[in-house]
Amino acid sequence: MTARRTTVLEGTRTRRIRNPKDGEIEAAVLNMARETSVVLSETDDTYIQVWQRPDGIYQLEHRAGSPQEHFQTLTVSPEKVHTAFIAWRRNEAAWADPWTWKSISEMF
Repeated sequence: MTARRTTVLEGTRTRRIRNPKDGEIEAAVLNMARETSVVLSETDDTYIQVWQRPDGIYQLEHRAGSPQEHFQTLTVSPEKVHTAFIAWRRNEAAWADPWTWKSISEMF
């Protein structure tokens, strides 16, 4: 098993929490409102984040270091976003596999 990441959780409506518990991540994601965001970061360049767009769609992104490693996907399911956040934080090898990711490196 891979070691859990040391992380910081923060967001538009979420206070900054170092090494959040699963329940704190779950509450932050499941209680999002439209046009708010939640970020779970290991470093400034290694993170997973979500923004709930005005249309209610969740825009999920992750970055693994450089701008060339920045990807995005969309979902209507806050539960799937929560699952992705937890698996990412646990550093599970296949956490990103259920998603179809699009590179957004050209934006940076």
